[in-house]
Amino acid sequence: MKLSIALIQVKLRHAVKDNKTHVSSSLPHLDRPVFYAGETELCSDTLYIASADRLNPNASCQAGSALICIGNPPDRYINDALELLIIDDTADIFELSNTIHQIFTIYETWDLSFQQSIRDKRSLQHLLELSYPIFENGLSIMNADYYMIAHTGLDALMDQEQLQLGEAGRISVEQVNLFKNDPKYNEIKNERDVFLYPAQLLPFQTLCKNIFLNHAFVFRLIISETDHPFGESDAALLEHLSQHLLRDSSYLAAFHQDKNSQLAALLQSIILGNSFSQTNLTAELNHLDWRPDHIYCAAHIKPSSQDIYNATTTYFCNVIMQDFKESFAFSNNQSIFVLFNISHIQESRDSYFRRINRLIKDGNFRIGYSHYADGLSHLKICFREAEIALEMGTHYQPQKWTHKFCDAVMPYIFNTMTAELPAPSLYSPIILRLQRYDVKNQTDYVKTLQSYMRNNMNAVQTAKDLFIHRATIVYRLERIKEIGETDLKNDDDLFHISLTFKLIDFGLN
Repeated sequence: MKLSIALIQVKLRHAVKDNKTHVSSSLPHLDRPVFYAGETELCSDTLYIASADRLNPNASCQAGSALICIGNPPDRYINDALELLIIDDTADIFELSNTIHQIFTIYETWDLSFQQSIRDKRSLQHLLELSYPIFENGLSIMNADYYMIAHTGLDALMDQEQLQLGEAGRISVEQVNLFKNDPKYNEIKNERDVFLYPAQLLPFQTLCKNIFLNHAFVFRLIISETDHPFGESDAALLEHLSQHLLRDSSYLAAFHQDKNSQLAALLQSIILGNSFSQTNLTAELNHLDWRPDHIYCAAHIKPSSQDIYNATTTYFCNVIMQDFKESFAFSNNQSIFVLFNISHIQESRDSYFRRINRLIKDGNFRIGYSHYADGLSHLKICFREAEIALEMGTHYQPQKWTHKFCDAVMPYIFNTMTAELPAPSLYSPIILRLQRYDVKNQTDYVKTLQSYMRNNMNAVQTAKDLFIHRATIVYRLERIKEIGETDLKNDDDLFHISLTFKLIDFGLN
């Protein structure tokens, strides 16, 4: 584990000359120390140990270099590039080196034990008790329901009114009301970085880190300034701890009652056509900062048979929500449903959906997209469009991974039209008369009329396409009118003729 001068200073505080300490960074970036050996330049991200009388007075320092010096170093070493810690000049350099190595061992042992505890799914309480000697201040974890689900180093303070806990660690109603009405608290409730909450509603200030899983707040890690004043290293150390938690979403999920299940249940009701509360839906989407005036798109994903067998749909729901911001995914009946907030997507839409389609292809999935919809009132239609896009797409273009409803509209129309009656039953009687005549007399009047309609009833272009003389096309059109019993001017007749040719093409395809 890398440390910073600030972290080392905490453990060396009794030996440090505080009034001569110069620390320029609290970010952990230093490996175990090396003895200074007369270098003319101190390298970045390297920690040196030296006695002041052994330092080259003309040496230079790269940005991010660090020095723990016994005694006052030459003035050249007091600069913004060097992270400097000055130790009492009575210290022994070898004892100092051993002490610093022991400090590294302490942090490394804690770091490895913390990671192993997460892998072993040890309790949050265990993680805090493991970390208390490192932070040397009270530690606690508060979940989204204002329950203190783990704490250590705070027992002596629990008699204070603000810290009294109810059953299962529930914070008092009075305290919660104070929190929710505090402007400062409302500012930080969705903060992603480590933040300092001042001693306004509590008897001490706290350093906090909010932990989120799939957009949802899981809990807040809290260091309370109970034993020692906060130092420059505490924020970086808390961030380091939180990253271990964030890397293992399955560990977080074990301690998190997934609020997304409420939204998933509401969306499932919409898809199935069951009754649901519009008020509850709006409230759940508000948690994501999604509004009724935003633009939305629905998607229906068909997992591979391997995914269904191995029950990985929930896993991929999490992947989608983690890797594609402004999406909400849930699984139902061996399918994955996704709702995208188009209005909130920060990157270009093409880039966003290219990344999704790459995930679909890599996972051997198939996906159908709906049209974009304004607001929340058409969500049922959106999910149905996505389902139709997937159904039509996989039937007529099974080699493709992605399908859009705009491309599925015509197949859907013709499938719906022919669901009860076969296509020929819907043909225009004009076409049927021409077909019977062509079969009996070996003519091509149907083909001629089809070309004529495709060319927007342009006789000259039709003649070119059929490689016949203009006079011939004029003759054929007159015969078509005679045989088909039409003047080719009635709008309904022309629409029916065009629809018939679409049905014929659709049947061939």
